[in-house]
Amino acid sequence: MFLNRIFCAGVCACLALPAWAITVPEQREIQLSISANAARKADPPLQAFIQQVWAQSPAVQGAQAAVEAAQAKAEGASKPLHNPALELDAERTDINTTSIGFSQTLDWSGKRGAFTRVAGLEAQEAEANLLEVRQRIAVETLDALVRYFTARRMQALALSRSLLMKEFIDAVKQRQAAGDMGALDVTLAQVAFSESLMAQATSESELAEAGAALQAVSGLTMAYWPKLPSELIPPPKHVDPALLESLPELVVLQSRVQAAKARIDLAKREGRVDPTIGIRAGREDSESLVGLSLEIPLFVRNNRKAEVRTASHEAVAREQAYRDAYRRADARLTGALGRYENTTNAWRAWVATGQQAHNKQMNLLEQMWRVGELSATDFLIQAKQNIDTQTAATTLSGEVWRAAIGWLEAAGRIERWLGLADSAADINSGEQP
Repeated sequence: MFLNRIFCAGVCACLALPAWAITVPEQREIQLSISANAARKADPPLQAFIQQVWAQSPAVQGAQAAVEAAQAKAEGASKPLHNPALELDAERTDINTTSIGFSQTLDWSGKRGAFTRVAGLEAQEAEANLLEVRQRIAVETLDALVRYFTARRMQALALSRSLLMKEFIDAVKQRQAAGDMGALDVTLAQVAFSESLMAQATSESELAEAGAALQAVSGLTMAYWPKLPSELIPPPKHVDPALLESLPELVVLQSRVQAAKARIDLAKREGRVDPTIGIRAGREDSESLVGLSLEIPLFVRNNRKAEVRTASHEAVAREQAYRDAYRRADARLTGALGRYENTTNAWRAWVATGQQAHNKQMNLLEQMWRVGELSATDFLIQAKQNIDTQTAATTLSGEVWRAAIGWLEAAGRIERWLGLADSAADINSGEQP
C-alpha cells in the first residue's frame, strides 16, 4: 500500500498541475488586468500589425482612392466655371468680310462658389468614410485576434486534459493490477479519456477556423500573430453623449446632410441666368467692323424648379437618415458600456476570489488523492470541475476583450486606443477612453 501511495502521488503530481501548464508554459495564467493607465501605453507590435492590415485591405485602399478622387474634384470645382471662346468668321461674296471675336460667359449667379462648397463637403465625407472604414477593419481584425487567442487557449486546455486523462487511465490500470481498483473504475477512466479526445478534436477544429478567419480578415499569413495587451482601460462611469459627435459613422452621415443642403443652393443658382458677352472686330471690304454681343438664356421650356425640389427632398432624406443613425448609435453606446461593465466586474471578481479558490481547490485535490481519500470517480468529478472552471475563465477573458473592443468601436476610439489617431489629444481623459 505504501508503494501504491508513492506511485499515486507521482501520478497526481501531474494531475494536480493546472491544465495549461503542461503544454503551454507561457500561458500558465491568463494575464489580463483592468488599469486606468492602460490606454496611455502604446503597443508597437499591435500598432504595426494594424497598419499592415490597413495597407493590405482593399476596402481601406478603395476608401483612400475615393478621398483622392473627391479632393481632385474639389480642386477642379474651385476653377473658373466657364472658359472664354474664340470666334473666327470669313465670308467671300460680293463683299468680302472677315472678323475675329472673343466671348465669355459670366458666372453671374455664383455657381462656382456653390460647386466649390459641394465638392468640399463631398471631400469631407470621403475623408470621414475613410476613417469609418479604417475603424471597421481594425475592429474586425481585433475581434478575430481575440477569438483566435481564446481558441488557442481552449485548444491548450483540451490537449492538457487529454494528457491528464491518459496519465490517469494508466495509473488506474496499474492500481487495478495491484488489486486496489475495480473494473468499473477502469471503464470510467476510459470513458473520461475518450471524452477528452473528442473535446480536443473539437477545440483543434475551432482553432483552425479562428486562424482562417483571422487570416481572411487581416489578409496576412503569419507564423506568430501579435499578442493582445495585458491591460485594458476600465469602463467609464457614465456615457458621454459628446462621443457621438466624432463617431466616424455619424460624421459621414453629417457630411452627407451638409452636402445635400449645399446642393439645394447649387440647384437654385443653376436656375439663374449666366449671360454671355462678346466682342468682335474685322473688316468688310475696306471698312472696319467692331461689334458687341450679349446672349441671355431663357428658362422657358425648363425653369429647373424640379431640380430644386429634388435636392430639397434628398436633403430631408439624408437628415432623417442621420437622426435614425444617431439614435441607434446612442443606444449602441449605452449597451456597449453596460456589457463592458458587466464583463469587467465578473473578471475582477474572478481575479479577486476565483483564481485563488481555484488554485486552492487544485492543491486540496492533490493532497486528498495523494493520501487515498478520493476514489477514482470523485477525482474525475473534481478534475472535470476544475477544467470547466479554467474553460469558463478563458471564455470570460475573451468576452471582456470583445466587450472592450465593442465599447471602443461604439465610442469611436479604436484608433486613439491603438495610438494611431491623427489627433495628438489624450486618449483617456479620466473617464472616457
